[in-house]
Amino acid sequence: MKNKGFIKLYRSMLSKPEMTDLVNEQGAVGFGVYMMIVLHLSQCDDYEGMFTNGQLSAFAAQAKTTRKNVRHIIEDFGLFEINGNRFKTATKSEENADETETKSPHSHARNNRYAGEDVEIDIEKEKKEKGTKVPDMIGPSAYEVMTREGLRQGGHGEPVPWWAPPQRDVYMVWSLVADRWVPPAQIDAEAERQRHKEMKPADFMMKTAWEVLTEDEQTRIQDNAKRQL
Repeated sequence: MKNKGFIKLYRSMLSKPEMTDLVNEQGAVGFGVYMMIVLHLSQCDDYEGMFTNGQLSAFAAQAKTTRKNVRHIIEDFGLFEINGNRFKTATKSEENADETETKSPHSHARNNRYAGEDVEIDIEKEKKEKGTKVPDMIGPSAYEVMTREGLRQGGHGEPVPWWAPPQRDVYMVWSLVADRWVPPAQIDAEAERQRHKEMKPADFMMKTAWEVLTEDEQTRIQDNAKRQL
């Protein structure tokens, strides 16, 4: 059975030698950066991401760490496989984690130690197939634009997903990578273009909200919008 919106992780993954090395060196912070990267890869085509300076910078900005440290986590612990300018996690998913396979330089017996211990993490919880929590209010605001096709755009012409809260500051721009409004200086153009390619046109159409949201959520958003008038 296909489990769209889920990834699978071993319950004992913190005991794996590769993860033990990471946690011993960087603690929960390093583990958090690892999970952030894994969740990003789970949304990429073929579960492979771009291994470029631009993408590393985007990870660093989101995790509030350095690009050097992100590269260190990807390259030096055996948790990811790198092929040219692409990389993927050593725990690969098919169809959003229908199957889980662990690739490791360690023995087959050691890998079997984790068999049957996979646990599913729902990355759709309260996110409506889009991987994003629906805020109390969604846009567009007066700063934004709706094209004739119904696509939502920010005040600077950038694509904005339907689930984004209204743009409150004309100087802020929407980051598809960070999934929030940010100052323009935080935007990595290459990473934003790559993330845009990974998303669907329906993600940027306001009518999608009313096709996806439940009636209760529609009412909640409308009520909160009225309170702002």
